[in-house]
Amino acid sequence: MRVIILAGGRASRMGREKAIIELSNGIRLLDLIVSRVMESKADEFEVAVTKNTPETYLYCQEQNYRTIETPGCGYHADLRYLLDLYPVFITVACDIPFLQAEHIDALIAFYSGNSVTGAVPLSIVPDGVTPGFAFSYKGERLVACGLNVVTNSQYSVPFVFHDPMLAINVNTPADLRVAMRYLNGNEL
Repeated sequence: MRVIILAGGRASRMGREKAIIELSNGIRLLDLIVSRVMESKADEFEVAVTKNTPETYLYCQEQNYRTIETPGCGYHADLRYLLDLYPVFITVACDIPFLQAEHIDALIAFYSGNSVTGAVPLSIVPDGVTPGFAFSYKGERLVACGLNVVTNSQYSVPFVFHDPMLAINVNTPADLRVAMRYLNGNEL
């Protein structure tokens, strides 16, 4: 299964390209995600960049990360562009610092032909974390976590991860502070 790391967003709430934000341990967000993808059962990966992320593109070139340029006209437009190239792939947001190879492997094992939305129960989202896109499924409130299987199928099913750390997406400076506290081993 191919993984595409999404690193082409405008990052308007962060004021800088998220993928290349350096964490306290000296590693960049993108490097952390790449290492998790490489530890997983994924066959290959590419980093999706856009005209919005020129520094990320240059960084990928320096690191020899294979890139693919998408139109940069929004999440759904970029996914449609990628679906014209690949019939099925996993997307991983570049801003989920607590992603583990096991999360990717679980999604690969669960995939059965339909699109899959990785999610975390809203009830276990850590304090101080602003949940992203929330939705209901079978009476439970879930939060999309930035890890999905994308296909042309009209149907999408959620895969629920019971890992509260996967709910931490770095979308704002406040989210980055929360992530840094956890990365440094501090309790909130």
